[in-house]
Amino acid sequence: MTRTLVTGATGTVGAHVVRELQSRAADVRAFVRDPGAAVAVLGDVEVAVGDFDDPASLRRAMKGVDRVYLCAADGPRKVAHESAVIDIAAEAGVERIVKLSAMHADPESALPAYRWHGEIEAHLIRSGIPAVILRPAFFMTNLLMIAGGVAQTGMLYAPTAGRRVAMIDIRDVAAVAAITLVTDGHVEQRYDLTGPSPISFADVAVALTDATGRPVGSVDLTEEQARTRFEGAALPDWLAAHLAGVFGVIRAGGFERATDDVRVILGRPARDITAFTHEFAAAFTPQTVPAGRHP
Repeated sequence: MTRTLVTGATGTVGAHVVRELQSRAADVRAFVRDPGAAVAVLGDVEVAVGDFDDPASLRRAMKGVDRVYLCAADGPRKVAHESAVIDIAAEAGVERIVKLSAMHADPESALPAYRWHGEIEAHLIRSGIPAVILRPAFFMTNLLMIAGGVAQTGMLYAPTAGRRVAMIDIRDVAAVAAITLVTDGHVEQRYDLTGPSPISFADVAVALTDATGRPVGSVDLTEEQARTRFEGAALPDWLAAHLAGVFGVIRAGGFERATDDVRVILGRPARDITAFTHEFAAAFTPQTVPAGRHP
């Protein structure tokens, strides 16, 4: 049986990749730093304990592995970490890598995460390992970063200039990753993964109104207003710069195009914003305090 190593296995997408592979009875090994935390997140799965900065642990994890799902946490060490996986996978004779990248990945990008993804894609191609590159659009789960504010104020603030975004549910990304890991016909393909149709943040507010049962409005911030919010959010400098840049891409229409890749690969449509907002409605709803108790 083909064995697949999932890196970033407890991450937001990686955990779903593990579950998707398990649902297909695939032989899965999860590369993790903390086995206890991994069990809490993933349940019963084979783990390989290690660190991206420890080549010996990567070699142990790669033993007997045929295919690799490639994803390390975003940050200044991302290129080094994912490149190390690629190099050791080449040494081990891995037959396929599925790389989680990002739409607009480009080694010349001014945005940190897009530049890192572009550099890793180039390294993967140079390695000669047969590869599949997944380039998802804006994640619906990014909305959860502002869910608390929506719950408190009933307003959705975003600097989008009214442009639409073909947002995608991370579970659809994970399902595509699993399919491209366990089935043939995808090697040397690059898939741009989006939701079923582009929507505005005003449309998101309407979906949240329906899902939560309370009015949610939307306010389109200026670029300067948004920059002030990012700078005041105690984020790492690279992340604040990247988030501000992503909304610049949105304002330029860079996420408006919807593709059919998810439907073609999965045989079903991608999840839409209505399904997402209903499932996560509680995160956008004020939490009531029982009588007699104080927050």
